[in-house]
Amino acid sequence: MNSRYLATAVLVTTSLLAGAAFADCAGDGVADKKRSYQQAQNFEHEGKKEQALFAYHAAQGYACEPNNPYEMDAARRAAPLGLELGQAAEKKGDLVRAFQLYEAGGHFAHADRVFIVTIRAEDSPQAYQRALEHYRNREGGAFVSNNAAALKVTGNYKVDPKYMAEVMAMPKNGVERAAEKEKAAFNEQFLREYVQLIQSQPDDPSDFAALQRAGDAHTAFASKWPDQDPMKTSRDAIQSMRMWGLNGNDEALAKSVDGRVKSLVEQRASLLRDKFFNAPKLLGDAMDFYRVLGSEAGVGGKIKAIRSQAKQLAADADAKQRYGLAAEYYSVAGDSDAAEASRQKQQQLAMTKMQPSIDAAQKQAEELQKQFSDPKAVEAMRKQAEAAQAAIQAQQKKQQKSGDKKKSAEELEKELGM
Repeated sequence: MNSRYLATAVLVTTSLLAGAAFADCAGDGVADKKRSYQQAQNFEHEGKKEQALFAYHAAQGYACEPNNPYEMDAARRAAPLGLELGQAAEKKGDLVRAFQLYEAGGHFAHADRVFIVTIRAEDSPQAYQRALEHYRNREGGAFVSNNAAALKVTGNYKVDPKYMAEVMAMPKNGVERAAEKEKAAFNEQFLREYVQLIQSQPDDPSDFAALQRAGDAHTAFASKWPDQDPMKTSRDAIQSMRMWGLNGNDEALAKSVDGRVKSLVEQRASLLRDKFFNAPKLLGDAMDFYRVLGSEAGVGGKIKAIRSQAKQLAADADAKQRYGLAAEYYSVAGDSDAAEASRQKQQQLAMTKMQPSIDAAQKQAEELQKQFSDPKAVEAMRKQAEAAQAAIQAQQKKQQKSGDKKKSAEELEKELGM
């Protein structure tokens, strides 16, 4: 083949391949980078520093073509903006925003520093996974390549080893923090006092004095124990232990935590159903402890046994006419019809006890209505009131003439026997 034709063919083929490569590129092209850069300049001219910073950041990086002619200048302009805005956000305590601003300005060491603080504050397996991904990505060659322009401006950067060491220790430390929180929440003194509070509730809803005393007791209890549902706090902590174990990327830790969680759940649930069953809610809590393990753990039989226990306790309370307590036990047992029947009995008992008072009040009202409907009786009461007022005025005049200290109308009424 003629060399001139061969060179032409190679040139055409190369151009076609390059065109196909650019056509298939999923990222921004040079035109997009130019547009971002121009927007950033406009924002900066208008004093919109944050918008300018993020637009300069968008103007950097790969542009589906060999070179991006805008990225170096964009990086130079982004760096001072990122530092200024990041420091201002950090000073305000908005660390999430500070991270974004430092990152956009290419100040990766500053970004890492505030990022780890946000992860510590969140203290969750999800935060750990984000931190692990963040610092691992920093260590890859792709990070240096993708941020080459920013790194040329802000200087050499390397992940501080102490951050990755802290992240790797998070699952184990998270398990232990959750275990300490659970231990503090599950307080047997609280449980004893709670059972006593429930058992002291009046059975007679018509006994208003007893109801007042019960209300005062609840207020005092709430003041002493600010966490009004420590059993939920305990369960949430156990669930946190479980999730740290499952998401810690450590098979040995996962196995160890699984055993601890199962043992702790059984211990807490058994104690509630064996020792603190005299408060219906605590039997419900016992079932909820088992549910932490999930249905696949085979806890259905234990939950069924607790419901049966609650139903027997409900029947005992019902037989003693403690209908409010019975209704709560029936609810825990899952028998809503029986619970409603007990509530109806309680209401009927209250109505029966209050009926004499209701009848007496109704009779008194009828007598007053009859009395005030008699014109003669009304006229007699009016004259009696006028005579009393006249007597008070006469006594006041007498005192003024004699120079005595003026007495109040109330004192005069007492003297006159009114």
